[in-house]
Amino acid sequence: MQKLAGRLWGEAKGPLYRNAFFIMLSSVIGIGLGFFFWVVFYRVYRPADAGYGLTLLQTVTFLSGFAHLGLGVGIIRFLPETDDRNALVNSCLSISGLLGGILALAFVLGAGLWTPELAFIQHPVYVVLIVLTGMAYSFAPILDSTVVALRRADVATWRSVLFGLVKIPLPLVFVVWFTGPLGGRMGAYLSIAVAFGISVLATGFLFLPRVLDGYFPRPRLSRRRVRPMFGFSVGNWVAGLIGSGSTLLLPLLIVRVLPAGAERAAYFYAAFTIAGLLWIIPGATMTSFLAEASQANARRARDERKAVLLSLALLVPGIAGMWFAAEIILELFNSGTGVSAIVEAGITPLRILSFASIPVFLNGLFGTRVRIRKQVLPLIAAAIVATGVTLGAGYVLLGTMDITGLAYAYVIGQAAEMPILWWAGRAPMEAEPVDLQAVPP
Repeated sequence: MQKLAGRLWGEAKGPLYRNAFFIMLSSVIGIGLGFFFWVVFYRVYRPADAGYGLTLLQTVTFLSGFAHLGLGVGIIRFLPETDDRNALVNSCLSISGLLGGILALAFVLGAGLWTPELAFIQHPVYVVLIVLTGMAYSFAPILDSTVVALRRADVATWRSVLFGLVKIPLPLVFVVWFTGPLGGRMGAYLSIAVAFGISVLATGFLFLPRVLDGYFPRPRLSRRRVRPMFGFSVGNWVAGLIGSGSTLLLPLLIVRVLPAGAERAAYFYAAFTIAGLLWIIPGATMTSFLAEASQANARRARDERKAVLLSLALLVPGIAGMWFAAEIILELFNSGTGVSAIVEAGITPLRILSFASIPVFLNGLFGTRVRIRKQVLPLIAAAIVATGVTLGAGYVLLGTMDITGLAYAYVIGQAAEMPILWWAGRAPMEAEPVDLQAVPP
């Protein structure tokens, strides 16, 4: 038993499991502290204001996906190979931040055309705040990917802790201190956006310099540092961007399709966020596996087995627990006045969404094999299928089954992309040579 315990402890201290645990811990802490935030959030804001704020935030987050150009995944795969890590990180941040601000501005200026329900954001104060938010949400994936590539995912954990703690009191701050839009729908948006911006600034100026020697964030564009990874990054970006539509556009779809759509979007988002607790398990283990597989002399087959075992050991009891505890978890959002509408509306979608963990895990496994081999076309094809099926089926099922139909559509969309990724990544790791190409000086 002592030998077994010692071996298990040795494995847990290894970089693959350590990185994976910290990535999971970041999400668990974020969502755990988020429970306190959501309890406050749903109690102090009207459902319509909450729905508008969340829809706006999800849309800006979706647009920020355009801005980072997949450079986050590129950093994980290429940072261990470059000889000037600081230049590569700052170049990626500069590109992402500039594009994030531009796209956020374009969204605000055109909101009255393509989404009349959000035309209120064209007020000058909103324009400035949303542009800054777009930049912050573009920086975050670069910073988080950098610390994962450095095998220091604990830094991302501290960012999650800071984000989670700062945002808890903010709904009350905006409701109590402000009137009009800042105390309502825009206050709901800023309750999250302000805290997120603070966590990004702290990571760039305080946390990252502690683990990357000589680092200081500054505008820079080193094309020869970015060029070797650009094709790989853009391919992953296209796949990620298309794929993010299957999640980030769901509140907007609800608002456009259902009567009282803002309220239904708020209820669905609560269930979707809770189910996301399960999805972080394969996401964390496979991200850590990608970081390990990108190191020199990596033992990919062994590390993949370890990542799979860890995922399954946590997912199986997690799905069972989510099914039985769904009502208890959602009840935390009850305002205390009779039957909670959020429990009544969200319990079935939450249970359905928990089973999306199975295709999410398999897609993560085969998708990581594809990324290690620096292939991108299968990722793009799979993302097109997943988003097309999710949004198409969601549009149809929303009209007949309300938000429960959208939960089914999400599971179907995840399952639909699985055959493509399996075919592309079916060859086991180390069944073929995977050469590490050094970035030229």
